[in-house]
Amino acid sequence: MEKKRPVGRPKGSTAKKAKAKAARIERQARAAAENAAGNKPASKTAQGDIIFALDIGTHSVVGVLAKKTGGICEIIDMYEQVHEMRCMSDGQIEDIAAVAEDIKKVKSVLEDRNSVLLSRACIAAAGRALKTVRASWEYRLEKDKLITNEVLKTTELDAVRRTCAEYTAKTQISENEPAAFYCVGHSVVSLTLDGFKVTKPEGHRGERLTTELIAAFMPSYVVESLCAAVDEAKLDVASITLEPIAAMNAVIPQELRLINLALCDIGAGTSDVAVSRDGSVVAYGMATTAGDEVTEAVMKELLVDFKTAEMIKTSGEDEITYTDVLLNEHKIKREKVLEITAEMTEELAKVIADEIITANITPPQAVFLVGGSSKLAGLAKLVSKELGIDETRVIVGRKELFRQIKAPEDMALDAEHTTPLGIAVSSGEGVSYDFTTITVNGKRLRALDTNRITVFELLPLAKIKPEQLMAGSGKSLTFTLSGEKITIRGKTSSPAEIIVNGISESLNSVVTKGDEITIIPAQKGEDATAKLSDYIDMNNAKSFTITAFGEKTRAGIFVFINGALKNADRFIHEGDNIEIQDLSTVSAVAKNLGIEEGEKLLLNGREADGSETLKSGDIITYAMPFTEVKAVSMSEDGAEAPGEKQDEKPEEKPQGTTVIVNGITSVFPLRADGKQPIFLDIATAFSDNPTELLSHANTITVNGKIARLDEVIYDGDVIVIE
Repeated sequence: MEKKRPVGRPKGSTAKKAKAKAARIERQARAAAENAAGNKPASKTAQGDIIFALDIGTHSVVGVLAKKTGGICEIIDMYEQVHEMRCMSDGQIEDIAAVAEDIKKVKSVLEDRNSVLLSRACIAAAGRALKTVRASWEYRLEKDKLITNEVLKTTELDAVRRTCAEYTAKTQISENEPAAFYCVGHSVVSLTLDGFKVTKPEGHRGERLTTELIAAFMPSYVVESLCAAVDEAKLDVASITLEPIAAMNAVIPQELRLINLALCDIGAGTSDVAVSRDGSVVAYGMATTAGDEVTEAVMKELLVDFKTAEMIKTSGEDEITYTDVLLNEHKIKREKVLEITAEMTEELAKVIADEIITANITPPQAVFLVGGSSKLAGLAKLVSKELGIDETRVIVGRKELFRQIKAPEDMALDAEHTTPLGIAVSSGEGVSYDFTTITVNGKRLRALDTNRITVFELLPLAKIKPEQLMAGSGKSLTFTLSGEKITIRGKTSSPAEIIVNGISESLNSVVTKGDEITIIPAQKGEDATAKLSDYIDMNNAKSFTITAFGEKTRAGIFVFINGALKNADRFIHEGDNIEIQDLSTVSAVAKNLGIEEGEKLLLNGREADGSETLKSGDIITYAMPFTEVKAVSMSEDGAEAPGEKQDEKPEEKPQGTTVIVNGITSVFPLRADGKQPIFLDIATAFSDNPTELLSHANTITVNGKIARLDEVIYDGDVIVIE
């Protein structure tokens, strides 16, 4: 009886793998024999024109060595290193060091087997967080000159550069932080020459060539993590592309792209879609549902670790032996495994179909499923059902589908090798699409090498906002001093500095690989500031008590800000109205009290001419009897303001001492001995328990100073008890 072949595995695939393994063992044995005989292997040569393609996948790292001869990509060697731990998720590197170690192993094996020193690698990014932009750009041609292939490359590169610049500008406006995205691939959708669509403009003449393209962008952290792992493995990134673009180049060459075809590269972490139509790749898409979700279904059902679940999922044996996490040994039939994975496989088929419809709007004419997870049993049939197309039009990738690729007979190639082979095929195809390394403020950045990278294009990658390069002068300060409007200008800003390789440059300066750039953001000018002491001698701006015409009053230099009396220095604020009242001389006090000019006055009993500077305790009197004047009034903040002259017919002076207590003018009688009242008398008049009143008060002042209980109170004193 013929042994039943496992469902979902191509007939003869096990035999091919066994044959390939035997061939490798034979080569290794031959090399060991040569070494044992004393024949040293040939010294390693430089990489030269050998292509080193690296497929850094969620499940493994695959390295391919190849050479291009004419239109054929000849595969020299291939090696796969499975990740020992789950260091990647959904195509995104989580443990850079672990992935770098696997890259080193692949590099070392291929170097030893082929006596070559590998220094650079071509890589591809998975479609996690993929963004696509479709754009058209017009390029002015030189009149009456033939369009050459070089002109086409120039216009295509210009279209890519302009699309990148536009996308970067849009993301900077829409995001709070400067967005950093890499353009990791593009496809020309159509070319229009002077308004007419053309497929091959070479040899034609025209004035306007319009390039319509679709460009794929990915966040910088996705690409940077890939490049960082390659860097750590001591390799330069020669070029980067998008995984579905690479897979498309391996399976669906240019001549087949007139047909509406969809390709889905189903790996362990992502399922990436590319669609062709009318001779071009017209759309890309991605989903983070892929083979790992099926593996995780096995993990949960059988209680095994990820590595064991992966073995069970991919095994071709009719009966599989495994050990669960509780160290129990089990055997499971292949049919049971298919039952466990069926639900998740159906879900994966639905996700793939939805992604294809999103990219293509309608079901395509045919679908190619590639990648390691494309070989899941029954997946192709389920995808055809979801799309509503004949199941014969959904095919799983295999060696016979790889076009323009030549490989050794003993090399087993299958659907899981589509991406690494596609990366090798894509190397050097189309316009130069390399990433160049430039250092900005000490950090190495990678930028798409469009042969015209400007400093401005590097700003988002360096996390520098454009507004950081533009700064204004500091704010002006405007205020009024004694009726005069004064404006102080803020200090001018310090302009941004852009230094390229030690030379001052501009934002539009073109930079190239290896350049070192220092960007010093602009510094806003300091706001204008001023203090009262900048315009007034605040040491002399103080008041004191004198006796003028029989009444206590305040004299000195008074500073009012917005109507409030200020005794201490402070910063001037925008819009302040500052008034200075100088009552420091005899004539100034007399004028303030309304005494007519020319009136003969005495200062401390001696005749005064008015220019004398007053001091505390001075007494001003008339040279002859005159009318009585009113005492000084007080400001709102408790400091005494200069007095004003009474009416010509003075009211009868109240018997007692007139004071202002908490804003209320009151007359307190003299003490029994005829002397002036003290502060305690005032407090007693306001409360039956003055001690309790004063103990709970936050402010206890006389004329703005802390009060003493025995302090003598005079007419016009301002008392605050709050």
